[in-house]
Amino acid sequence: MTYRPAPLRLLDHHFAVSGILHAYAFDLRRELLELGGDDDRARKLVQESAAVTLERMPELAREVRSLELEWDQQELLDPPAAERTLDRLADLLAGLAPEFAALRGRQDQVIAELLDLVRHAR
Repeated sequence: MTYRPAPLRLLDHHFAVSGILHAYAFDLRRELLELGGDDDRARKLVQESAAVTLERMPELAREVRSLELEWDQQELLDPPAAERTLDRLADLLAGLAPEFAALRGRQDQVIAELLDLVRHAR
């Protein structure tokens, strides 16, 4: 298994959680369709979840991903430079933590709203 330093594992975690939440949102909408309770609101909620996972998260992480590539190239060729890059990456990721948390919070709200729609459709 390839070594992933803690900041990169954290970034992977953010993306994994977002993907899981979006898959759950999609499944909830499918359940709503089966129950005949799907409406425009549910469609918009799933679209918003998709936007978080597929657009906003990657956009937010663009610079972090760039540093990740830089670190990956330096890891074997220039370990001191790789350490400095990793420090920059960790600092950048720490600064983005509130924005990642806000996106996660919004996806949690989307799930809660979809669950409420499913409960009302039953």
